[in-house]
Amino acid sequence: MTVGSQSVTVQLTVRGDIPQDDRAYALSKVERVLEMAHRPVLKAHLVLGWEPDPAHTHPARLEVGLDVDGVPVRAHIAADSIREGADLLQGRLGRRLVQLQDRARARHRWAEAVRAAGAPGAQAPRPQSRRHDPAEPSEIFRRKTFAAHPLTPDEAAYEMDLLDHDFYLYTDKETGSEAVAYRSPGHHDVLLTPAALSEDQAKEHLDLGGEPFVFFQAPDDARGRVLYRRFDGGYGLITPV
Repeated sequence: MTVGSQSVTVQLTVRGDIPQDDRAYALSKVERVLEMAHRPVLKAHLVLGWEPDPAHTHPARLEVGLDVDGVPVRAHIAADSIREGADLLQGRLGRRLVQLQDRARARHRWAEAVRAAGAPGAQAPRPQSRRHDPAEPSEIFRRKTFAAHPLTPDEAAYEMDLLDHDFYLYTDKETGSEAVAYRSPGHHDVLLTPAALSEDQAKEHLDLGGEPFVFFQAPDDARGRVLYRRFDGGYGLITPV
């Protein structure tokens, strides 16, 4: 289902029994946020989910993904109702767009400073390319791969915030190896050294440790990867290309 907005057609996916009024309310919240974008919004996809299961503390699940002039911007919310989640989603997605605009301003100032200094051949950095294409689905894992040029920890933390992720697997610019940026109370941290584990061992660590992810290195592969717990309770695996 799609609904038109002034900026882009918002694609809507519904999972569960959600009244039409709640669907329209959530769509209107996303459409209002799109008016804040200072760059063209090429795609917009809203996913609404309702899971009235006692195992789920918050039965309403809302996710939105945007393509803002080639840059992915995402936000997700778990709430007690679709309307409550839509209100929260509007605020979170709005903050993502503000962050994107602040980043564009910072790059512009950097480029102006370089040109003023007369540096030969200098140019503004290009937008970060992004990763995460689904691959090799199975009953246990949802597997994803990433291929991105190296980042600093600060750049990785920024990308993590922009995508509204709790952790972010990337290639470290200094070491050339995989690293993970993740959220800690009040700040961001980085893991540079993966644990030596098989996939089964990583799954056991995830189950027993209560952590949101495990950063590990398979015995037959020197590349770092991340096993994480998905929203639906399943497992996801992110590996480098």
